Amino acid sequence: MKDEKWLEAMEKLGAVRLFSSLYVRKARKGALTSAQEVDMLFRTALALEPLTPLELSHAMGVSKTIVSRLIDSLTGKRLVEKQYSREDKRSYFLKITDEGRQELESMCYYYLGPIYELQRNLGEEDFNQLMELIYKANESMTEKSSV
Repeated sequence: MKDEKWLEAMEKLGAVRLFSSLYVRKARKGALTSAQEVDMLFRTALALEPLTPLELSHAMGVSKTIVSRLIDSLTGKRLVEKQYSREDKRSYFLKITDEGRQELESMCYYYLGPIYELQRNLGEEDFNQLMELIYKANESMTEKSSV
């Protein structure tokens, strides 16, 4: 009985790995950014209000040191820029640059292509059900990792 559960778990793991290899693209050749840089770039672009390094650290679940390195890398690549606070010159917010927006647009076409293909292949109803389950799984894992 124990072996059957182990085999079932391995089959599920294999299915998840196959799904990932079919629909989640690896970094494209010549990509300017790492996965954490992509995360920071998306968060900066999508934020309703400019984000501080501390806010990014909390949102991304990484240390302030890592955020500082990511900011240095992204500013060096001219994908984000620092906007210093008028009240406190030591404090700043991040703003995405035009080059950063172009990079995000390019990444979106590259990374989302397989997802659009999946949507066409599954049909709208099944695709929406899959996405709801993915959202639910992400929420569950996010809650688990914050404990």
